[in-house]
Amino acid sequence: MRIAASIVVMAFVGLLPFALDSYWVFTLSEVMIYAIATIGLDIVFGRAGQLSLAQASFFGLGAYLAALTTTLPAGLQFLLVVATAMIAGAVVAIPTLRLSGLRLALVTLLFGELFIWALDHLGSLTGGTQGLVVPALAIGDSNSQDPTYGYMLVLFFAVAATLTAVQISRTQFGRRLLAVRDSEVAARSVGIGLVRTKVAAFMLSAIFAGVAGWLYAHVVGFVAPPTFDLFPSVYFLIAVILGGAGRVAGSWLGAAYIVLIPQAFSIIGQSNLFPILGGGVLILVALLLPGGLMDGATRTAGWIRARYAAMRQMSSNRRPA
Repeated sequence: MRIAASIVVMAFVGLLPFALDSYWVFTLSEVMIYAIATIGLDIVFGRAGQLSLAQASFFGLGAYLAALTTTLPAGLQFLLVVATAMIAGAVVAIPTLRLSGLRLALVTLLFGELFIWALDHLGSLTGGTQGLVVPALAIGDSNSQDPTYGYMLVLFFAVAATLTAVQISRTQFGRRLLAVRDSEVAARSVGIGLVRTKVAAFMLSAIFAGVAGWLYAHVVGFVAPPTFDLFPSVYFLIAVILGGAGRVAGSWLGAAYIVLIPQAFSIIGQSNLFPILGGGVLILVALLLPGGLMDGATRTAGWIRARYAAMRQMSSNRRPA
């Protein structure tokens, strides 16, 4: 049943670009790109419990590598992004191994600020505040800046990222992440290597964000420092918390929220209201649904199933013998 439902959902999602105009196709591509980066942050924050504000920097690293390696084949670009993001994740993780909470967040924030400083001051390489134009990624007769092709390209990586994250959660490594999140003392007492686990979590998180940034650059066609400053990192964190930390589907819900809700306010001409109402929604979710929107969806589904079972039982009892 679950497999059949997944096939139906995938078929529906695959047909969407042929039913929508190019604006909404691009917007949905953006949702999927942000979902990939959010899934990565969920690994290090939602599962390992490490509060990181460097996700936008990893995202930007992948985007700028896409801009600077346009002469390379797509496959080689991808491998370079993965390798560089992995190293960057380790560079951020190693100095923070003895930190937690706000102190950890501040150190990762410092990395983000250093990244933005480098983008602004290495103008001969990064284009400075003016940014860089990124040529489309061409494969065959199509390119990544064609809305439909770009959507399909991003969809492929989004599905791969989702399946990878789900598989990680089912492995021994995934269980070690949860043990570290719940209690580092208890995790150490049962032989879990805290250093290896934390560094691996940061490296995986950086890889997801780097690939998302690589896709973003090739789909949008332009990169500039403001896209990768503190605010996107905060938005990624909001997406994880809002959707439900530790749940892959929650990362999708959170990514849809941070992309689609501002678009909705912009369409009705009330963009200035989003920060206020968005903050109110986040507070309400934190108070009423500590497990995020996925917690609310699970509770609602459970209530519906219980009501349906009760109605069937009542109907059965009323039948004549």
